[in-house]
Amino acid sequence: MIRLYQFPPAYGLSSASPFCMKVETWLRMTGLAYHPLLGDPRKAPKGKLPYIEDGDLKLGDSQLILDYLRAQYNVDPDAGLGAPQRALSMTITRMLEEHFYWVMLHGRWIDPQGWAVTREVFFGALPRPLREVVPRLVRRQLGRDLRGQGIGRHESPEIEAMGAEDMDALAVLLGSRPFLLGDQAHSVDAVAHAFLAGTLAFPVDSLIKETVASHANLVAFVERMNAHFYPTIEPVP
Repeated sequence: MIRLYQFPPAYGLSSASPFCMKVETWLRMTGLAYHPLLGDPRKAPKGKLPYIEDGDLKLGDSQLILDYLRAQYNVDPDAGLGAPQRALSMTITRMLEEHFYWVMLHGRWIDPQGWAVTREVFFGALPRPLREVVPRLVRRQLGRDLRGQGIGRHESPEIEAMGAEDMDALAVLLGSRPFLLGDQAHSVDAVAHAFLAGTLAFPVDSLIKETVASHANLVAFVERMNAHFYPTIEPVP
């Protein structure tokens, strides 16, 4: 059976990480049997979560995991999509994973209010003195990563405005459809759900959270995905 190593559940979601949740939703979407386990990034093949073990194979990176599972098990929720739909799917995925992710990272790890929540989720169980030292080191490194990527060079209000623009664009792309590409859920919906559900569930108010909540179609999309793939998750307040 596929073993999925990921960050722990948080905020009422299956994982604190959108990339972990993306893979788990995709597994549920395809019906593949899997066993979720708490992971340690230090043991991951690329130093990040999620990763999977399948027999003797150990594989990291959420997109590489999905590509492997498609080929290995001959399952593909995107079968039948045309070239324009696949291009739109890639565009949305890139916006969320390569831009909005960094906005979310800043809000959770650098913003003081977000950091107070994130620190407890990821490091609250550590014994002293590790609980005092490790969080500072990780946060400092993520601050460097954010600055190197570029998002971290902006002020917090500017970063939030960028994230809100992403959410406005996603709402336009979704429109009145049940899912991003039509009447059925595809891989891109697993990606979008992970980021939207994570934004709404994170217990800190922000412009980005307000923006998502202001779009009835985005909230309905999250509810719809929850009902399909996570029926035990509480409704969005």
